[in-house]
Amino acid sequence: MEQKQTIAIVVIIVVIAGAVAGYMIMFPAIPPGGTILMGTTDSVEASIDMAQSYDYFGWEIITALSSGLVEIEPGSAGGADDIMPALAESWLATEGGTQWDFNLREGITFEDGTAFNASVVKYTFDRNCNLTGTGLQEPDGPQWNMGYADIIDNVEIISDYVVRFNLHIAFAPFLQLMSCAASYMVHPDYAPLDHFVEYTEGDVRGSHPNGLGPFILANWTRVGGEEQQMRLEKNPNYWNGPTYPKADVIIIQFYSSDTALTSAMAAGDIDIAYRHMSAAQIDAFRENADVRVWDGIGAAIQYMCFQQNTYPFNETDIRQGIAAALNKSHVCETVFLGNADPLETIVPDGMAYHRPSFEIYGTGANYTHTVAMLALHGYNTGNKLEFDLYYESSGHYPQSAEQAAVYKSDLEASGVITVNLKSLEWSAYRTQRNAGTMPVYVYGWYPDYIDADNYAFLPFASWLNMGFNETYPAAGMEEYNLWVDGRSATTDALRQAAYYEL
Repeated sequence: MEQKQTIAIVVIIVVIAGAVAGYMIMFPAIPPGGTILMGTTDSVEASIDMAQSYDYFGWEIITALSSGLVEIEPGSAGGADDIMPALAESWLATEGGTQWDFNLREGITFEDGTAFNASVVKYTFDRNCNLTGTGLQEPDGPQWNMGYADIIDNVEIISDYVVRFNLHIAFAPFLQLMSCAASYMVHPDYAPLDHFVEYTEGDVRGSHPNGLGPFILANWTRVGGEEQQMRLEKNPNYWNGPTYPKADVIIIQFYSSDTALTSAMAAGDIDIAYRHMSAAQIDAFRENADVRVWDGIGAAIQYMCFQQNTYPFNETDIRQGIAAALNKSHVCETVFLGNADPLETIVPDGMAYHRPSFEIYGTGANYTHTVAMLALHGYNTGNKLEFDLYYESSGHYPQSAEQAAVYKSDLEASGVITVNLKSLEWSAYRTQRNAGTMPVYVYGWYPDYIDADNYAFLPFASWLNMGFNETYPAAGMEEYNLWVDGRSATTDALRQAAYYEL
């Protein structure tokens, strides 16, 4: 039974690599206070309105400008014991985990003196999650994709500083969900109910709905629609001050390429370089005594998706045969130069409930299995399986073109597969992902909230179009039920058992 479950996941989402070595390059002596210059090739995808923003960099800015009810202990696995108070001092779950009361900190204000209280919490969730029918709901936004309205029934004000969340279901990682950027507070005066807040030239405060964070956005400059610079200044009213933040000012400078970012770092034009550089560029800085390469366990993963609505990818044998031909160790060693590891489960290392279940299949290519599986459907050296493999080409994922070249080489080395590489820039890639028109494609994931649930749901995500959504009663009801068991279990032991079996 366990082997059957594991195969089902492997062949639907072929796990390729986990970004185990998250990195940041910085000058080693950055004193507290003063100004820090940070360089990046990243950018805001849509906005920094938490009702719409669903990109890595946008969320980084939101977490700098706002706060949530709780936080995750830095460096932890994100388990039940790793939740820290933030805007809420304490909380209590009752009614079998379907009712959560949060006791809020008193005396906290936004930067303009507006009071934080239970009304702000209710307004935030009513607006962002459309809990009352008068808020916003972005079809490609975080609350929609993460199913907030399926989890939260309503938010109730008990008193000025006590707020109650009434849930539709017992949701085990509810505190982890509350810790993510999509659950951060809005300033009601800058967060209208009828539209998202987007960049407005010359109006920094009117360009976002955030507040209560360690920083205030003092400047945001775009030229021709391209990010140029952001300036974040210390929030004197921050609830966790004066200990944090450590810096008075952070200036974020945007670069058009990893080459430009690398050059700026080498020249000393910036103090910190973060996202993205190639593995070779990172390793070159390791030899530079003037800078420090900070390594940490990353939460990003990459995987290969199949459209099960399209022949022959509706055949398990075919998907399994392709999966067997992937050499995960090869891409980690050649493209990432050891800065990433093969991922042996959909829940990465460093996360609660991680177990390397896929190690039984090995991290190298198993061409014997590939040949055997494809032969069941008439594919062989004289009649090769030919398909298009798509990858993202605009730098959203690190070194995508190099990755794709390695996948093509390794798959074709089986002798029974021919791969045609196809590339699309990020916006077109997402459009085609939503449309389900890429037969095989490589995708990545940064967790919305730090919990195994936010990885285990991926086979069932409708927007990935892998066939485990509308068709799961026929194709994987048992797996689906295990995922539900994991997210609704009442104890850590029960959660672990469900995820391990899944």
